[in-house]
Amino acid sequence: MSAYSILAKYYDRLMGDFDYDGYYEFVKDKAVGEGVDLACGSGEMTLRLAAGGAKMIGMDVSQPMLSLAAQKSKKLALDVKWINMDMTSLQLNHCADFITCVCDGVNYISQGDLAGFFDRVYANLKSGGRFVFDISTRHKLEKVLGDNLFCEDYDDLTYIWSNELGDGYVDMDIDFFEKVEGNIYQRLEESHRQYVHDTDVLERLLEKWHVEKYDGESYGAPNAKSKRVIFVATK
Repeated sequence: MSAYSILAKYYDRLMGDFDYDGYYEFVKDKAVGEGVDLACGSGEMTLRLAAGGAKMIGMDVSQPMLSLAAQKSKKLALDVKWINMDMTSLQLNHCADFITCVCDGVNYISQGDLAGFFDRVYANLKSGGRFVFDISTRHKLEKVLGDNLFCEDYDDLTYIWSNELGDGYVDMDIDFFEKVEGNIYQRLEESHRQYVHDTDVLERLLEKWHVEKYDGESYGAPNAKSKRVIFVATK
């Protein structure tokens, strides 16, 4: 089963503890004008940026996630363009004022594809424009998620999320047990792979940018125990 084909239905519920509002407050003054939110998922950050006055495009490889995002934008009467595209194939009709990629989207790009991805972002961004993205750190992927199992039980859904740490990546397998009727459940499976990216390697790949780094929870300086690091790269 392709990534996010099942998870899309439950994504916002399972991501309920992610601090979208705090992240938006951090990013809003860096995201002015026309922007693109890569790996936008269910559109939570895209819609916050649009509500704040930015002219937004939301881009994601998962059509089910984009369908969810489009439903939200219609309900909120926000004019957002949703594009079904792999962000590593980014190509815009004209350069954007800013580009964002929040909540570890860059971890889905392999080490060998990162340089090409950053080049595409650079080419599709105006001079002086900002690229704001974050990564789940090596500490998080290896020490918090890797080789661990997580589960959660709701009235209508139970999921078991098991992770296996590999050489430079973490494979994530999620089994969903979805209530169909009464005490009858159907089992659905979905798999993901996230790649480990070190901050010093990313900085070398971003050498033609001006780069600032922040801890993804405190929004202060990152440290060795940071689970998420936000990069603000200015062209």
